Amino acid sequence: MQLTVPGETDDRNSRIEHAVAAVKAGDKQSYELIIKQFQRQIYTYCFYILKNHTETEDAVQDIFIRAYANLHRYSSSTSFSAWLYKIAYHHLLNLKKKQSRWLRLIEHFKESQQQQPVPPAESVTSELLTYLTAEERHILLLKAVEQYTFDEISAIMGLKATTVRKKYERLRKKLLERVSHKEGARMHGAISGANKTS
Repeated sequence: MQLTVPGETDDRNSRIEHAVAAVKAGDKQSYELIIKQFQRQIYTYCFYILKNHTETEDAVQDIFIRAYANLHRYSSSTSFSAWLYKIAYHHLLNLKKKQSRWLRLIEHFKESQQQQPVPPAESVTSELLTYLTAEERHILLLKAVEQYTFDEISAIMGLKATTVRKKYERLRKKLLERVSHKEGARMHGAISGANKTS
């Protein structure tokens, strides 16, 4: 997530719209500005869904290729960012559909065998994300990390804004229950351990 200064967002959007217009007019080099502006955000979004650096790199490349190929369909009636995330969302859905259960099981086994130590905060976040469905992870990342409005998320995911809002509230409740359950179990363990030493 990038912090922005008032007015900076408008300037950024203006630069992006100018670059899009230049690419549509035949200036292929202007697409580099678009890639530089969104590559890190799209990579982060894809990684939280795919959980694999190699697959994420491939997905990001495919997303930017698809966006370039479909740039003639982009209209400035929506933000370029939301349009690009819609492409990313649908591409990731297609990727997940193509993966069979068996391949995911094998991949999970390989990753668990090669796991490197993860900072506690990162491992807690990753663990909590495993309790969410793919759709819930998309909604959480778009709302909490990328800070899109419910209307923008509904346009990206092809759902009604009220549906997105309800799903977001449900997933927040699910995560809060999971966190309080973990805290309760940890506190119970600490109390049990203290009672045994007394």
